[in-house]
Amino acid sequence: MLSYLKVENLAVVEKAGLDFSPHLNVLTGETGAGKSILIDAIMLLLNKKAPASIIRGDKDKLTVEALFSRDDEETVLKREVTRSKSLSYLDGELAPFAQVKEKAEALLNIYGQRDHVFLLNTANHQVYLDQFAQNAALLEQLAAACRQLRALQARWDGLQEKNRQAQERLDYLGFQLQEIDALGLKAGDDALWQERLKILAAAETILERSDALVEDFYQKDESVYNQLARSLAATDYLASLFPEFAHFREEIDRFYNLLPEISAYLNSLAGKVEFNENELNEISEKLARLEKLKAKHKLDLEGLLAKAGQLRAERDELLNLHFSLSDTEKEIARELEGYRALHGQLRQARRQAAKKLSALVVKELALLEMEKARFEVRCEEIEPDAGNVAESGTDRIEFYFSSNPGQAPGRLKDVASGGELSRLMLVLKSLGNDESGATFIFDEIDSGIGGKTAEFVGEKLRKIAAANQVICISHLPQIARFADRHFLIRKEFRDNRTYSSAAVLEEGERVREIARLMAGSTINADVLKAAELLLARSRR
Repeated sequence: MLSYLKVENLAVVEKAGLDFSPHLNVLTGETGAGKSILIDAIMLLLNKKAPASIIRGDKDKLTVEALFSRDDEETVLKREVTRSKSLSYLDGELAPFAQVKEKAEALLNIYGQRDHVFLLNTANHQVYLDQFAQNAALLEQLAAACRQLRALQARWDGLQEKNRQAQERLDYLGFQLQEIDALGLKAGDDALWQERLKILAAAETILERSDALVEDFYQKDESVYNQLARSLAATDYLASLFPEFAHFREEIDRFYNLLPEISAYLNSLAGKVEFNENELNEISEKLARLEKLKAKHKLDLEGLLAKAGQLRAERDELLNLHFSLSDTEKEIARELEGYRALHGQLRQARRQAAKKLSALVVKELALLEMEKARFEVRCEEIEPDAGNVAESGTDRIEFYFSSNPGQAPGRLKDVASGGELSRLMLVLKSLGNDESGATFIFDEIDSGIGGKTAEFVGEKLRKIAAANQVICISHLPQIARFADRHFLIRKEFRDNRTYSSAAVLEEGERVREIARLMAGSTINADVLKAAELLLARSRR
């Protein structure tokens, strides 16, 4: 909702501040007073083009500032235009104009003689029809089915691409796996190979030292074993006299009995460490190849083993691509069947709503002095397939219109005038249930009408304003009488300059302005009484 609009130095407006009602606001005033200039001020938040000529007189800068509020959230949009540059602000912070425009477009709906973006964009016709038909739940289901289909199609496309490249990829995977598998790797192999390499490289030294130990421990006459054998009687004697020595006697005896086992193990090393040049070369080569693979893939041994697992999984997937493609095609067929069923329900709902809406709009347009107008909602039915789905359906919805008898309806965007678009927009907004809390601005929607038609327009504006904010520029008392807040735009001349100002009318002032709209400058007691009665009728 547009809560407050502040304008400074825009054309004839030196300074104006308008505090808007959340419902129906009507701006009236004499021709040339500057009513449309306030709409032009708002348009500066939507159109980047701002010629220096719109800056008032000899002033250096014009400013437009708008405060929007909804629930507890407030947004401030501001535009400053000088004779050399333009600046835009969002909530007090300097911002790109595109960002300010995007925010303004989301907050404002302007319908004037030149501003009919909504109706001229045929995509909005479908949006409006679905809102009129209350298709939200059905659209949500269709959108979910569409997203699922697109995901499946993307998977199928990916599988197809893989299939096309499968042989080349299989060759590559085979080469990578052969490099890793050729080494017959297992976890921890690199450490084991390093250890074995050390042993083979030191085989001669190992054998020399183990033989020497066998001699010293067990085989020669003066071996440790023989010396201990001669000492055992003495240790037995001491242990019999000194019980505390018995523990040491047991350890000596244990070591004595262990020496044959140690010697046997040392003798067996000859079979384990016998120098084998072929084995040495083979392990050296394996380690070199392993280090090369680690460097190539930037992985350790565990990483290489994991990578090999991934390569095998991908190879198996490629070898079974035709199964995956077939399964995905079946899934797509199932999902497409579900999508088509929902699409059929949506199409039927749209057909019924289109027929109902067309009849209602024609009836309402007749009350706006467009008795001969024809309005049709046409649905171009396009069957969905796997390659053609959309979240809102594949059918094309467009409004067709004719204002002249005997003339076939044409595309609305091609045949309707600005005034016709304004009235049609008023009818659609009064019939629809699409928005609540929005701001609608109607600029001279009453152009060329009067009498009962003007009454009808006023009623429609009041109906829209029941759930939304409406700002309307008007010159008709039948419309102004419905205002929740009535602004008078005045023009006066001072010091050879033109000044426009805006003020909210109190009850008595409002009666006089309604009287002026009814009778022009000739206002008497009868006209004032008629104005009072008109206002009284609007309160019923």
